[in-house]
Order: sequence, then structure tokens, then C-alpha cells
Amino acid sequence: MRAFAAALTAGLLLAAPATADLGSRVQSSRAKDKVLQGQIGADSHRIARFEGRLSDLRERLAALQGALDVEQAQLTSLQGRLRASRARLIRLRLAYTRDRQVLARQLVAQYEVDRPDLVSVVLTSHSFGDLVETADNLRAVADENTSVTVRVARARVAVTAQARRLAVLTAQQQRVTAAALTQRDEVDAIKMALIERETGVLRARAAKQAQLATLRANRKRLEDKLAILQAQSAGFSGSGPGLPAGGAPAFAGHGGAYGFFQAPDTNYAVGNEPTIAARLDVLGKALHLHLIGISGYRTPQHSVEVGGFANDPHTRGEASDTPGVEGVPEATLEHYGLTRPFGGAAEADHIQLA
Repeated sequence: MRAFAAALTAGLLLAAPATADLGSRVQSSRAKDKVLQGQIGADSHRIARFEGRLSDLRERLAALQGALDVEQAQLTSLQGRLRASRARLIRLRLAYTRDRQVLARQLVAQYEVDRPDLVSVVLTSHSFGDLVETADNLRAVADENTSVTVRVARARVAVTAQARRLAVLTAQQQRVTAAALTQRDEVDAIKMALIERETGVLRARAAKQAQLATLRANRKRLEDKLAILQAQSAGFSGSGPGLPAGGAPAFAGHGGAYGFFQAPDTNYAVGNEPTIAARLDVLGKALHLHLIGISGYRTPQHSVEVGGFANDPHTRGEASDTPGVEGVPEATLEHYGLTRPFGGAAEADHIQLA
């Protein structure tokens, strides 16, 4: 029995300095954590402002794209009109050529056949009806010659007018095409600048997220080591005497190696938080545990930001996240008027009043 007591005492003496040293390292790590979180917060604000500028660029890009779509629609319309004009011009040229050929044939025929005069028409007519028919034929030939001549003249005018309209359409097409190309180049330039800015934002965010993940991983390793030592210490010392008869005294910060230690920028003054801190302090001193209160009361907004809920126990001042208490059995917690209401390793340091 004496040998067991000696071994127990030796174990406590060896574990105490290691626990205190590791607790000090955890506190130092959390101080660095606060500094880094502040830097990450400042970077997040800069990223948010940068996202605002990206939003403005996207709006400008959308406006330019809309203008480009209008220009392209106008260009497509002009190209259709231009194709129709060219087809019309080809048809007019064909008609002009055909009419000239008809007129040429008629003129040749008139020169090759002697033009009958009035005396020859009368003498060669066998009757008055024959005379009238011959006169009508001569008049029809003259009318056809006149019609062909007029049609050719009109075709010339139409071809000339169509050529002028075609020149105007061509000039319009060139201007619209140049404007469309300018708009497209501007859109491409803004798009490339936007992509570069987005890439920069993504890289900066990824770097900060990697730093945060590394920080949390290192802190978790330190806390795990501390929990192991504290669990071993708790195993040596048992459940301890429990709460004093008059309850736990009001908590006040201290510089000892064991007990409850409130992390900077935390709030243990709302609701049940003072009682939770006082009981954790009694438990830590009794079991030689270095308990760090990293989260007491939280506003609903802050609770959501750190992964909680807008109505969780922290927002009512009813809970404390306390690394170092993970290895303490539930029965021992109840001995000090405390409880661990949620199961699982992730909630092993979440403590509330029993």
C-alpha cells in the first residue's frame, strides 16, 4: 500500500510540471491564434472590398456585352440587306443585258428589212382590211421598240440607284464592323483583367485558409497532449472532494498551475457563466488540471461565425468550451455540479451546469 502511494505521489509530481508547461504553451499558442485571426479578419475585409470591385467589373462587362450584342444584331441585319442588294443588282444587270440584246436584234432587223412607205403599203394591200392590218403591225413594231428602249433606260437608272445604295450599305457595314470589333476588344480586355483579379482573390483566400487550418491543427495537437496529461492526472487523483459545502467560491483569475483560466477576449459574466467558471476552477485545482475557457457567452452572430447556432447554449450564457476537461469522466463532472450534455469527441470540452 505504501509502495502504491509512493508511486501515486511520484506520478503526480512528474505530471504536474509537464501539464503546467504544456498549458503555458497552449495559452501562448492561443495568443498567437488571436493575432493571426485578427490578421485574417483584416484580410477578409480587404477581400470583401475587392469582391465589391469585382462585382462592379462584372456589371460593366454585362453592359458592354449587351452593347456588343446590339451591334452584332445590327451588323447581321446589314449583312442580310447587303446580300439582298447584291442579288437585286445581279438581277438588274441580267435584265439590262437581256433588254439590250432584244433592242439590238430589233434594230438589226429594221436595217435588214426595208421600211415600207405609205405608197407601197397601199399598193401591196389586197383590200381595205389588209391595209388596216398592215398599218397596225407597223405601229405595234414601233411601240415595241419604244417599250424596249424605255425598259432599258429604266433598268440603267435602277442599276445606278442600286449601286449607290449598295455603296452606302457597304460603308455602314464597315463602320458597324469596326465598332463591333472595338467593343469586343474592350470586353476581352476587361474579361482578362477580371480573371486575373479573381485568381488573385482565390489565391489569397486559399493561403489564409491554409494558414488557419495549420494553426488549428497545431493547436489541436497541443490540446490533445494536454488532455492526455490531464486525464492521467485525473486518473491518479480520482474524482477529488467535489464542491465545497457552501458551493464554489466566486471565480477570480489567478496565476496558479491548475484550475480554470479564462482565455483573452472571452465573456464569462453572463447568465450561468460565472458559476460554470467557479466550478471548473474548483475541479481543475482538485484534479490538477489546467482548464482553459476558450468560449463562454457568445452573441448569436458570433456563435454562427465560429460554427455554432444562433440559439445554442452559449448565446444564453449556459456553456463553456474548455480544453483540458476532455478526459474527466461524466461521474466526476457531476461530482462538481457540471455535465457534458453532448456526446462525441468534438463536444468533449463542452461543459454546462448539471
